[in-house]
Amino acid sequence: MTEIILHPEVENYIVEWDWQEVRTGGEALRAELVAAFEDGKLILLRNHGLEVDFELLNSFELPRSEKLRKLPYNRLIYPKLWRADHRLAVFGTFGLDLSKYLKVRREIKRVNRALKALTQDVFTEYRFLREQYSWRLLDTPVTIHPLHIDFHSGADLHYARFFLNIDSEPRVWRISHRMDEVVRRHHDDMAWQELNELNPDMFCDTVGNHLRDKTPAPCHEVRFAQGDLWLCDTRTISHAVMSGRRMVATHFWVDPESMAVPSKRVQCRVAALRETYGRQPRVATQ
Repeated sequence: MTEIILHPEVENYIVEWDWQEVRTGGEALRAELVAAFEDGKLILLRNHGLEVDFELLNSFELPRSEKLRKLPYNRLIYPKLWRADHRLAVFGTFGLDLSKYLKVRREIKRVNRALKALTQDVFTEYRFLREQYSWRLLDTPVTIHPLHIDFHSGADLHYARFFLNIDSEPRVWRISHRMDEVVRRHHDDMAWQELNELNPDMFCDTVGNHLRDKTPAPCHEVRFAQGDLWLCDTRTISHAVMSGRRMVATHFWVDPESMAVPSKRVQCRVAALRETYGRQPRVATQ
C-alpha cells in the first residue's frame, strides 16, 4: 500500500481512483478521471488489473552502468548486438542463459502491451502519435533525480505517462509545488527576459530548477509499493526520486487537439503565465 506523508505548505493534488469502478461507471466517471489528469494531478490508479510476474522481473541484475539506467525496452527486446551498450545489456545480464533471457523478454513485452491497452482504455479519445517504455532496473539515488520538472521534445504535444513500481522495495518520490504554483509564488525572483525566449518545455525545466535552488523546498513524500501504478504529467509536477530500483515508465505522445480540454496543455499554461507575469511588452510562446 502506498504511504503518503503530506506537507502542509504544499497543495494536496494526489488523488486515488479505483479503475474497476471507472471501467464500469460509464463515460461520465471516465471523463472525471481524464479531467483530473489534465488538471495536473498525480493519480494513484487502484485495482488496475495488471498482472506482472514480479518474481521473474526481480530475479536478475543488470551491470552497473549509467548507460543502462534508463533502459529503452527495445534494447533488451530487439538488441542490436553490434552495439556495445546493447551487448552489455543482454550478455552482461543473462550471459549465455538464453532460456532466462527469453522468459524475461516475453514478460517485458507482455507488460508493455498491458500498459498500452490500459492507457488506451483510460484515454479513449486521445490520438496517440508515438509510444516509449523505459525500464529502470538500477538503483536511482536522489543525486540522479533531484527536485525538478521534466522537459521532453519542445513541440506542442501532450503526454500520458504511467509509472509502475515492480521492485520489492518502495519507490520514494518527493513532490512539491506544481509548475503554475511555483511561478505564482516566485515570479518576482525569476529572469523573465530569459524565460520568455524559451520553448514551453524548457520553460518548465527552468522553473523546476528555480524551485530546487530555493531549497529546502517543502515536499510531500510518497512511497510507492510494489505493484503501485500512478499517472501524472511530469512537466507540470516538481518531483524528486529519493530512492528506488526497478520500475517501468511509459511515455505516450498525444495530439493536444484530442485532449478533453486542449487549452489545458502545457503550451497554453506557459503562455498564460507569461501573459500574467512576463514583464515583457511582447510575450513569446515558441
